[in-house]
Amino acid sequence: MAVLRSSCCRGLLAVLVQSLWLAPGSSAWQIATDHITAERQIRFDWAEKEGTHAELADTRNSLGIPAGDQNRDVRNEYEEALRTYRQSAQEDPETYLPYVAATLNNLGILDSQENRVREARAKYEEAVKIYRELVQKNAETYLPDLAAALNNLGMLDGDKNRIEEALKTWRELAHKDPETYLPHVAAALNNLGILDGDQNWMNEARKEHAEALKTYRKLAQKNSETYLPYVAMTLNHLGILDSAQKRFNRARKEHEEALETYRKLAQDDPQTFLPYVAATLNNLGMLNRDQNRIEEALKTYRELAQKDPRTFLPEVALTLNNLGILDSGRNRVQKAQREYEEALKIYRELAQKSPEAIPENPMEQQQPAPRRLTVGCSLC
Repeated sequence: MAVLRSSCCRGLLAVLVQSLWLAPGSSAWQIATDHITAERQIRFDWAEKEGTHAELADTRNSLGIPAGDQNRDVRNEYEEALRTYRQSAQEDPETYLPYVAATLNNLGILDSQENRVREARAKYEEAVKIYRELVQKNAETYLPDLAAALNNLGMLDGDKNRIEEALKTWRELAHKDPETYLPHVAAALNNLGILDGDQNWMNEARKEHAEALKTYRKLAQKNSETYLPYVAMTLNHLGILDSAQKRFNRARKEHEEALETYRKLAQDDPQTFLPYVAATLNNLGMLNRDQNRIEEALKTYRELAQKDPRTFLPEVALTLNNLGILDSGRNRVQKAQREYEEALKIYRELAQKSPEAIPENPMEQQQPAPRRLTVGCSLC
């Protein structure tokens, strides 16, 4: 049964949309989505006419751009594709097992984003098992996908060994093809830094984030549009670490550079990068006890929450808490009380609608959590 190899290009584009964290509705996200949707419809019409279920599955599987309310539709597409690939793999495992594994990995990403940890783990583990078998026969083709699934499983379970195996694989691949695989090396380093930071292994975490930053700066010299956001993100990771270790001058410089970068990016794409401007303002404001920074962050989050309350109302509440902390420390008791009360009101309303949006201890959530990078799989 023939497989349309042009699926490679669309699948890779879908992975890029996902792994670059394009904000739903942003101009870049919309362009990517339009391209994928257009080719998807052409291929679906062709496959339906030919009556070949495997091609239909490939078409269903390829739109995988998890984004807000689209998750349910994307999940249905993936699950239907997975059932079809499993059926085809019984007759032709050499051709269709890779599609089973790729779809499992991408479904695992959806499950992880929706906090369905047990389901995500099962899918990632099955994908890893299949890819290990495929690597035995064709390492050049399937090692990158094995590394991606290992990275995702490692981040889900906080398993450093899995991510280190992924990093080792991507380093080896980057020796032969740095343009393709250096971004994966940097992403795995950041993920290791996040895990080590969570375990208070601060020196190891700093080394990993510092190497990731060096790599992203190198990549940004050739492609600033793609990699400057990652430079800024990694600077914020380092700023959070240095702040925790009381290296305040260093942390201040890192957050300042991240803020300057995000402000420039937000001029061209405010929908994508204004949230990062606000988050970095929050970091700097709490680091410097600078009320103006935090108030600017609050103003930005309020504006964002008008369009997307589910995503940004928790950030409004968190920032109000931060202002309350500052005002309490300066004996502005009444102002702090108003800020705490408004934050509490928001948290109560959120708890009724979406309790998963509430942090376990809002008073300790003074800065946003680091971004953990997952990687989709596709066939070439």
